[in-house]
Amino acid sequence: MSAVIPVTPVQSSRRPGLDLGQIQFGSVFSDHMLIARYSHGEWRTAAIEPYRPIPLPASISALQYGVAVFEGLKAFRSVAGDVALFRPHENFRRLETSCRRLVLPEVPKEIFIDGMKQLVGVDRSWVPGSDEGSLYIRPCVFGIDENIRVRPPSSCLFVMFTCPVGPYYAEPLRLMATTKYVRAFPGGTGDVKPGGNYAAALLAEQEAQQNGYHSTLWLDGREHRYVEEAGVMNIFFVIGGKVVTPNLTGTILPGVTRDSVIALLQDMGTPLEERPILIDEIVEAHRRGQLQECFGTGTAATVAHVSEIGYMNQNLKLPPVDQREIGPAVLEEMNKLRTGRAKDRFGWLVPV
Repeated sequence: MSAVIPVTPVQSSRRPGLDLGQIQFGSVFSDHMLIARYSHGEWRTAAIEPYRPIPLPASISALQYGVAVFEGLKAFRSVAGDVALFRPHENFRRLETSCRRLVLPEVPKEIFIDGMKQLVGVDRSWVPGSDEGSLYIRPCVFGIDENIRVRPPSSCLFVMFTCPVGPYYAEPLRLMATTKYVRAFPGGTGDVKPGGNYAAALLAEQEAQQNGYHSTLWLDGREHRYVEEAGVMNIFFVIGGKVVTPNLTGTILPGVTRDSVIALLQDMGTPLEERPILIDEIVEAHRRGQLQECFGTGTAATVAHVSEIGYMNQNLKLPPVDQREIGPAVLEEMNKLRTGRAKDRFGWLVPV
């Protein structure tokens, strides 16, 4: 039985007059948010309220020690006008893993899934049309103990809000491989989603941009030899007609979009390997003319084509996107499935 979460509606929506297809990614938020408090060993009743600032003390553990995790997923409008969530149960499972890693209380499924359905339903008018974009959904859990001792929090908030979004990247990406900075180490938090993972990556991203690139190509933390991720995305290469992507070793985020792309590639009959990938292998494949494509995958970008990789004073330029086959094909198939232009043969869509 689904949980019924009380709703306090906004007095006046900000939606009328907004062109959802022209909003900068992540800059305008929908009318409502869901909020639930954890204290004394249990989650209190969740509520959907008008989106607003949350007054919090300066001493909370989320601010002092980064005791916070988050998720990201999307809702889509079909060509028929219906709205559906894309694989929310996978994000729920990953949030559970993140909470366990940071010793945060796990959010009940009825709050996460049922609350998400109701929140998106309340703000249904904020979901862009099938050709305009999607509704990005951001659930997060963070400690709010008013105590600066380093310990697992006994009081937490779960907050979920949404925003209409279009493309995350305006053009194919240029990546700079770094041997100076590391995203994740074995035994760390590379396979979950604490906010600190992203804050610690900002300097590498900034330096890549100062060198004329868009983002960072992350290598492993021990040897700086194995490719792991691209910016805030998982990464795929097409080498000699075969797709290869790093296998999940505990330092790579198990992306829901990554998993979806793998399933689609397999369904399309595309040869694919999940295995360790040396950066030297990428350089050699480029030298032989066999590096045909590279693309990143993630909730925000879905599939983002890579046009160039910088490594050790080398610039590996890839073929133009209009000459590629696999990346554009899997992106097209994903978009067709999420907007109802193709049958949901995997059962990924959850109606709102």
